[in-house]
Amino acid sequence: MNAAADQRIKVLSVVGAGRSGTTVLASILGEVEGFVGAGELRWLWERGVVAGRPCGCGAAPLECPVWAPVITRTLDGLGRAATAEAVADVVAAQHQVASWRHYPRLLRTVDGDDRGWEALRLVREVTGAACAALATTAGARVLVDTSKRPADTAVLAGIPGVDLYILHLVRDPRAVVHSWRRAKQYTAAGRTGTIGTRGLAATVRRWTSNGLSAEALRRRLPASRWLFLRYEDFAAGPRPAVERILAHLHEPGPAPFTDDHTVALHPNHIVAGNPSRFVTGSVEISADDEWRRAMPGRDQRLVGLMTLPLALRYGYPPFEQGGAR
Repeated sequence: MNAAADQRIKVLSVVGAGRSGTTVLASILGEVEGFVGAGELRWLWERGVVAGRPCGCGAAPLECPVWAPVITRTLDGLGRAATAEAVADVVAAQHQVASWRHYPRLLRTVDGDDRGWEALRLVREVTGAACAALATTAGARVLVDTSKRPADTAVLAGIPGVDLYILHLVRDPRAVVHSWRRAKQYTAAGRTGTIGTRGLAATVRRWTSNGLSAEALRRRLPASRWLFLRYEDFAAGPRPAVERILAHLHEPGPAPFTDDHTVALHPNHIVAGNPSRFVTGSVEISADDEWRRAMPGRDQRLVGLMTLPLALRYGYPPFEQGGAR
């Protein structure tokens, strides 16, 4: 990352399946002095610039007071104008790098050796420049990236100017399946949108592939940079969980809670993620365990069976039943 070669930027990369609480965590960490919650940075170009989906402030990134200069500075720093063609090149390179069939190759580049892979070099240059521009624009020393895919963390690991830390956030697969079955609506800047749903098999496949990919990546990175946390433990004790994350980052600042479960959230610039990025004010953090009551028992058992090895590894009794029958 040429733009930040003389100034390393601390990045917390959150790995995990969707609907695991990563967006609300980014909102909370973004309240810490010197932190900025970037959200799912991987979607800045495709969903933000191309599709115009709003960031946490309600504006599309090209109209946002934080992201608009980040986008311009990123492309200008790489000697490219902010044109549709330049953005299309970035998006195409991202798709190639994130392809499952390229993951073993990507793992071999976490030391930064991306010679001969032009797509990866472009993605790393763009991602590094965007991190540097966001840190400057937001006046932050720590960026929180909730992209969640281990492939995106592997990209960050090979950027020279990034001081990388990883949080592996895991949630019970039955809860994830149930959450993805529920459509979520949001309203931002007078516009209403909906986050779509996903079926049981597709969610299980993604939960499992994310976990296996994370385990493969963990073996390539220093153990001191990897922190494991379960969503259920975070929801049960959000203040100590956030304090643990801050300690992992060697950032002594206080956790931004008004009591053990309540945090005051201000407008943010989370670029993509769960509609919870639009929630502000006093927010009580509690576990969403609706799956225990509303998810059919047969589906709970099926998901438990399909995710058996990883569920056991992460401390989830696979055949412990909720109340639904």
